[in-house]
Amino acid sequence: MKWLPFSLASVLLLSAFSLAQQNQSEPSNTNQTASTTMRATSQEVVLDMVFLDKKGRTIRDVRPEEVHISEDGVEQKLTSLRLVQGDAAAEAPGGNSLQLDPMREIRLVTLVFEGLDQEGKRFFRQAVKDILDMSPQQNLFFSILTVDQRLHVIQPFTADHNAILKSIDRSAMWSFIQYQNNSVEVKSELKQIIDQGEPQLSGGAGGGPSQSAVAGAVSYRMAKMQYEMLQAAEATDRQYNARATVDALMALVRSQSELPGRKVVLYFNPWLFIPEMVKEQYANLIGSANRANISFYTVDPKGLVTWSQQTQGRQQLADAAGEIRSAQMRGGVGEVSLSEAHAAENAESAQRANPLLWLRDLAQQTGGATIAETNDYRAPLRVALEEVRNYYEAAYTPRSTLTDGKFRKISVRVDRPDIIVHTRSGYFALPQLKAAQQLAAYEMPLLNALGSAHAAGDITFNAAAERFDDHGPKIQYMVTLEAPLKQLTFTPQPDQKNAAVDAALLAVVKNSAGEIVEKLSKDFAVQVPLDKVEAYKAGNLVQSFSTELPPGTYSLEAVIMDRNDNKMSVKKSTLTVPEPSNKLSMSDVVVVRRTDPLKDNEILNAFYFPGGKVTPTLTDTLRGGPGNFLPFYFSVYPDRSVKESVKLTMAFYKEGKYLGAAETPLPAVQADGRIPYIASLPADKFTPGAYEIRIGVVQGSAKVEENVAFQVE
Repeated sequence: MKWLPFSLASVLLLSAFSLAQQNQSEPSNTNQTASTTMRATSQEVVLDMVFLDKKGRTIRDVRPEEVHISEDGVEQKLTSLRLVQGDAAAEAPGGNSLQLDPMREIRLVTLVFEGLDQEGKRFFRQAVKDILDMSPQQNLFFSILTVDQRLHVIQPFTADHNAILKSIDRSAMWSFIQYQNNSVEVKSELKQIIDQGEPQLSGGAGGGPSQSAVAGAVSYRMAKMQYEMLQAAEATDRQYNARATVDALMALVRSQSELPGRKVVLYFNPWLFIPEMVKEQYANLIGSANRANISFYTVDPKGLVTWSQQTQGRQQLADAAGEIRSAQMRGGVGEVSLSEAHAAENAESAQRANPLLWLRDLAQQTGGATIAETNDYRAPLRVALEEVRNYYEAAYTPRSTLTDGKFRKISVRVDRPDIIVHTRSGYFALPQLKAAQQLAAYEMPLLNALGSAHAAGDITFNAAAERFDDHGPKIQYMVTLEAPLKQLTFTPQPDQKNAAVDAALLAVVKNSAGEIVEKLSKDFAVQVPLDKVEAYKAGNLVQSFSTELPPGTYSLEAVIMDRNDNKMSVKKSTLTVPEPSNKLSMSDVVVVRRTDPLKDNEILNAFYFPGGKVTPTLTDTLRGGPGNFLPFYFSVYPDRSVKESVKLTMAFYKEGKYLGAAETPLPAVQADGRIPYIASLPADKFTPGAYEIRIGVVQGSAKVEENVAFQVE
């Protein structure tokens, strides 16, 4: 083998810890919304309903012909109406107690507390004990969660009443750190259950699955649901307390959305507040809960108080009105104070300041009820549990087939006087996705573009899925979208100081049946000073997402939209996911745009390494010449059963002609089982032309190789 001269080989391979940073801009992102219309196949709406008489007693003799359901004022055709009662298990033909889905016959009650002081925690403990005393049924499973900066699990789902009370007693004096540590421990236990795999409900001697098999399947699915909930909650960015609350509840809702049957959340919070800045996320929470048949029963643990809970809002409103009058008296002349500048905003906030308003709104819109301003909470709790155990389940196919992202208001009328109906207020008309994914309104025009017969091509951009860790049940991929910012429109703002760019990105992975198994998106909006716009346009918009896929053939579909100019572009490609491996392997080789130092040592995805984070580029044309570097990133996954260390080799080709090779040992294996590595090549050694590098790793007798091709200009 011909080796490169030592002077080049000695600087050819640099570890990830010493890569020189490339100064390119990666813009920040904020949320925007948009809407469009997409036609999809009709989907059945399943609606839980509770009918009460004027004394609050449950009615159980309602007939289908008496019930009239409307969407946005248009009456729908009811396809079924059935009464679901208590813990009576349905029987399969032949008398066997076979249920195709064992989750349908159980009831899930999630008890969530937030913002409770010690007196509130004592109230919560007593309320839970009273609830358990009212709930002898074996098919009622309870879970205890809290929201304290993020969502934490105190007790996973269980029917063991003693375990529930012991968990509450243990956590009574806990702080955020203790909640977090307990959640980590619970997550590890849930992962152990998931790793055992889901039991198969095959027929036994009596024609149906055994009780132990059904119990195992139920335990697996509840563990998987809560494990994924914790993962989603940990990954969410929380900048404000109100956003943390909504994000935490959304993680809970999404985790339960795939499970059939009625799910109830008993939510204890004395000070729920939804400010203007999170009203869209709150509306999405309502819509997602309604689609998932999850009802919130909200509880104000303050009980009966001697003061008005509207006092704070009234004072805020009076202060805002005073600031507005002050400005009017001056005729708009003179220095404007900060409070005057925010007077209108403060007035809006004042009208939203009553916590009971939000507790009642959350319950009413999801078909639940509120327990507040009373010290006799046992009676309303008993009513809530009665509604959990006994309810009607109605189904209909909407007359409208448009999934336009708009809210469809549901109203129910019964041909009887003085009947009160508890049901959800409506739902957002969005397509259903696999794996409990939800659609945001701004994603609708992007999804619509992917489904169009004519692929738009107004913007030149790239999309790719790079393979990484294959040592698990699924293969890890990093999906990257990249577009030159010079192709996007920068619109001057009214302040005459800034220009704004407003774009959105979406990538979906579809299986062979055409179902969306993974949805990845980012809303991108940023303002740039006018004197820096040209420099900003020299950069690229780069967004990467992490996902895991089982083996199979998929299609990767990506779209970018420039809202300022109403421009759109679509790219589609095929993605073949290989079988997992526990042998020596390496990832795809990624061209690096730049690296950034980490603010902490948390490793979030495959582009993170100890001390830094890689931002990739999808271009295959690199700049040569003195002072430039050609950086490449990849990860090696050693065979843990082999003791030998791993060595790295690189062979270089130009225009198909072999140039030489270099070899070096690799750093130690990280705790997560990989060796992240960056090779930085001095560009002055590469004259213009087409190059290929064949990167190989050797461990004992095993060798794997990946190639990267690029142009140098």
